[in-house]
Amino acid sequence: MFNVYDPVNIFADGDRMKYRSEEHFALIQIVEDAISRYFFLSAWAALYLALSYASEVHRTERRAARLERAAQQAELRSLRYQVNPHFLFNTLNSLSTLVMRNKPDEAEKMILSLSNFYRTSLTGDPLDDVPLAEEVHLQQLYLDIEGVRFPERLTSVIDIPADLMTACVPGLILQPLVENAIKYGVSRTSSPVEIRITARADGDLVHINITDNGDQPPGEADRGSGIGLANVRDRLTARFGDQGRIAYGPREGGGFSVLITLPIIRQSC
Repeated sequence: MFNVYDPVNIFADGDRMKYRSEEHFALIQIVEDAISRYFFLSAWAALYLALSYASEVHRTERRAARLERAAQQAELRSLRYQVNPHFLFNTLNSLSTLVMRNKPDEAEKMILSLSNFYRTSLTGDPLDDVPLAEEVHLQQLYLDIEGVRFPERLTSVIDIPADLMTACVPGLILQPLVENAIKYGVSRTSSPVEIRITARADGDLVHINITDNGDQPPGEADRGSGIGLANVRDRLTARFGDQGRIAYGPREGGGFSVLITLPIIRQSC
C-alpha cells in the first residue's frame, strides 16, 4: 500500500505555509503602514487647511474692521462738517439783518465774536473729543454772537460742576442744540428767554441738558427738519453706540428741553 505519511512532503508543506504566513503578515504591515501614513497626511492637510482658513478669516475680519472704522470716521467727519456751514449761514443772516437796520457797531461786534468762534472751533480734528469746558466756552461765544441780535431778550446760564468740565465730549456736539434754542425759543417771541446749559453725573454717564423757556417751542414738523437734532443723534450713535442717547420735548412749565447722555471719558481729549 501507498504510505501517505511522507516526512519530506510534510516539511515542504510547513515551509510553504510559513512563507505564506510571513508574506500575508508583511502585506498586512504594508497596508497598515499605508493607511496610517494616509491618515497622518490627511490630518496634516486638514490642519493646514484649517489654519489657512482661520488666517484668511482673521485677515478678512481685520480688513472689515478697518473698513468699518474708516466708514465710521468718514461719517463722523461728515456730520461734524455739517455743523459749521449751518452755523455760518445763520450768523451771516444775522449780520445781514444788522447791516440792513443800520447797526454797524453791533455788526462789528458780531464779526469779532464770529472770528473768535471759528478760530477756536476749527483748530481741532473733527474726530477729536474736547473737554466739556472747551465746548461750553464755544457755546458761550456763540451766545455772545446771538446776544448782539437779541440784546434785550436773550440771557444764558451755564451750571456745570467743575469736576465734569474735564469730561470729554465730541466737538461742537452742543452747537446745534443751542442753535435750536435760539431759533425756536428766542427768535419767535418778544419776551425775555433764558437758555440754560446744565450737566450732572450719573454713574459712568453724564447728562447734559439744554433748555429754554420760550413760549413758541418747535412743533413736530420743526423737529423733523434741519440737521440739528438728527445730527446730534447720529453723531452720538456713531461715536458711542447705545451709550449715546438724545431725548427732547416740550417742558411742563413752557419752553423746550433737550437731554443728551454719553459716557464719561477723561483720557481722549
